[in-house]
Amino acid sequence: MLGLYEKKALFLQKFSIIEVHKFKVGFILMQTSQEFKTSQNIVKINENFKDFKQNLAKYFQKNQGRNFVNFLVKENDDFIKSYLNEAMREFFGDFMPQTDAFSISVLATSKYAQSIISASSQLEILIVYKNVKGYNIKFFVKTLTEILNASPIYLQIKSVEIDEFFAHYKDDVRAKSEISQVRYICGSKSLYRLTKSEIAKLKEHDKLEFLSYHIKAFLPFENIKYLHQEPDLKTGFGGSDEVWHLHCILNCLDSDVSVRSQALKFMDEKEIAAFNLNVDFLMSLKSALNLTQNSDKFSASSVETITNFMQTKSKKTQDNESIISQKMLSNMNNVAIYSRFLAACLCRPLFKSELNFTQKRLARRQNGFYEIDGAIYTPVHKKPVNIDILIKQLLSLKDINYKFDISTVFYIKRAKIGKNELERAIVEFKKIFTRNNAYCILKSLLDAQMIQILVKPMEHISQLAQYDGYHDFTVDEHSILSVRYLENIKDKFIRNLYQELCAEGKMMLKIVTLMHDVGKGLSGDHSVVGSNIFRAYANRLGLSAKSVNVGVLLVKYHTLMSNVSNREDIYSQRVIFAFISKLGDKQVLKLLYILSYCVINATSEKLYNAYNAKLLRELYEISLESFDDENLLDEATRRVKKEHSIKRNQAYEALEPSLKDKIFDITSNLVFAKYSANEIINLSKMANACENLDIFVQNQQNLSLQIISNEPMNLAALLADLAGFDLAYMEIFELFDKKIYIRLDFNKNIKTSELKNIERLARNALKSSENPKPLKPNINKDEINFDINHSKDYARLGINAKDQRGLMAYVMSVMNEANFRIASARIQTIKNRTRNLFLIEKNDRLCRNGEKILNLLISE
Repeated sequence: MLGLYEKKALFLQKFSIIEVHKFKVGFILMQTSQEFKTSQNIVKINENFKDFKQNLAKYFQKNQGRNFVNFLVKENDDFIKSYLNEAMREFFGDFMPQTDAFSISVLATSKYAQSIISASSQLEILIVYKNVKGYNIKFFVKTLTEILNASPIYLQIKSVEIDEFFAHYKDDVRAKSEISQVRYICGSKSLYRLTKSEIAKLKEHDKLEFLSYHIKAFLPFENIKYLHQEPDLKTGFGGSDEVWHLHCILNCLDSDVSVRSQALKFMDEKEIAAFNLNVDFLMSLKSALNLTQNSDKFSASSVETITNFMQTKSKKTQDNESIISQKMLSNMNNVAIYSRFLAACLCRPLFKSELNFTQKRLARRQNGFYEIDGAIYTPVHKKPVNIDILIKQLLSLKDINYKFDISTVFYIKRAKIGKNELERAIVEFKKIFTRNNAYCILKSLLDAQMIQILVKPMEHISQLAQYDGYHDFTVDEHSILSVRYLENIKDKFIRNLYQELCAEGKMMLKIVTLMHDVGKGLSGDHSVVGSNIFRAYANRLGLSAKSVNVGVLLVKYHTLMSNVSNREDIYSQRVIFAFISKLGDKQVLKLLYILSYCVINATSEKLYNAYNAKLLRELYEISLESFDDENLLDEATRRVKKEHSIKRNQAYEALEPSLKDKIFDITSNLVFAKYSANEIINLSKMANACENLDIFVQNQQNLSLQIISNEPMNLAALLADLAGFDLAYMEIFELFDKKIYIRLDFNKNIKTSELKNIERLARNALKSSENPKPLKPNINKDEINFDINHSKDYARLGINAKDQRGLMAYVMSVMNEANFRIASARIQTIKNRTRNLFLIEKNDRLCRNGEKILNLLISE
């Protein structure tokens, strides 16, 4: 008989033998698994998949991305099948069972099952198995999982035993969402059908909790967001995540009815087809981003690359690069609207309403809408009406700032549009702008993509992106937002200006605010193009001639006030009068100030800061005061007309862009008053070519000198040296780049052989540092006029005296000695009298010594 110690020793010995046996089996299985992963056939499949990935760009471009999602799904399915088949061959060899007899099924789940994938998407698959005693299923599942994880396919693999399926998923909403729709890839179809039965049970378990989880992605239904110009196509508004949430909702509701049939309860075939096309395009675009940028986010920097990759064709009035972003944003908007409408229609009946029957009846409006907590709802099955009737229904609402539920947005979207009905609708549409709260209606029309039908000029700016670093929103959204800021002016001073307007003025300004950017996306200056478009549409609306003309000015110059206040010296008289001459009167200035406030805020709220607000206010105040100076206003008005004439000149079109800009930087208004368009262009060419000092001497009927210089000149010395030629006419103009133009015409002429000597004399005199001492002319006190307060920038000196030799040489010597800078001068001698006009740049020295200078000029 064995003792206690002997029994214990025998037990330990047997136990060790068992453990060693288990270790050997485990080692063999591990070794087998490793052999599977490195088998020749598996390696070949891996290599084939890598070749497939490398050629994805070619596959994409072959069909310009069309049906690319279906292509990806099919190819990836085939590779996964290959891995399963190879694993079964390695396990069973010649005794491989029929696929349906082997209790394993590989299923696509989540977005892979719903075909919402792109080139870089992670593919979610589920391996469902039945733990049959005849097969070592768990080990096979583990091996297959390892093979798939080691493959180059980007997979997320999960596995579950069919008997544990319900318990595994029932309390995990996210996990339950992933398997709400599954798609058979390979393996046992019988097991796939069992899985579908388990999923059907899961759908009924905590259904409301599941729906609540997914419906949150679309809330609130009465607040449709503005589009992001650089959206994430996965997580953004109208992105693939929203499509996934919608599919989860559709799959949860009724196991006996297909997803398509669920959708058909609320949408027709045409709408469903449009939605599917929108999703297909976004998935193709997402793949294009994956393949070229390795990203799901569309950015301004990727526009050109994506446009070329997708082989987007341009339109006559639109460049390639704006087309791709416009199409993307339009598709995302549609996906967002369709998804929210379906989600609301499907889920709302399942949740108990907080309103009782009496409250619902009281909420009903005469036009069939329901007003609940400041939001307008529409019954899902309310029949669409003609667009003119729709506008009347919207106008029948109270004039308050409503929110419009997705049900109403979709009702608007479905309006019937005929030629006659549209004409009647436009007549009614004008009345919206008479409301204090037009924005909310305009926003609902924008969300329903109906605004561009009622305002045809807005068609090409619909979802047109603005990648300029300033605008946060697309052109149409920016325009609608501008109206919101007009109706909600926070600046008290500007709000009072708006409230002072008459009813017609408010209506016209609201239409201008909506249409100020209709010229964008077309060739030419968008402000000029837009003003012409506005004129045509405003006449169609039946606005008065005065309102149309003012509106045209506002559209044409809607960026002017902001540009002047931020880029120019608003304390310069020249700048101010150039600004107000474009506007014409104080009322236009007031309207432009209000419009500028709205446009800047709608561009980006951070742009309208305290500093910019102060600049705009100061520009407004200075300009308002300057309208009372009729003489200078007339001068600036003539300049603006001449500038327009120059822009239409063929010679101007041939100039370099930099010189074109310089022409309008010429400081002196007198240049534009005196010279023709061609003469100004030629003078600008001469000035642009001048490096230091250029002198042009002519001797036709009389001696004439033209001088251009960007350095100080001793004009007094030149006039003294040429006094014998009898000065008849003199001009001094300030041009651009600090260059001065001087023209001197004399009554006498010289021999042609003396031209070079005159040029040499002139050059030496102008560079001379000596101040000549000519004889003092006889100028009476009543022959001189000096206005120190002519403008903020200049003093004005006028001399109307008897013509005397050396008079101008003496005047210039006085100016030279006092170191006064002449900005503009005009001297003319007629019938022995000289009429002289000088604009002298104001400074402290001039203000202190003004009387002293007069005493030097006036004879005792």
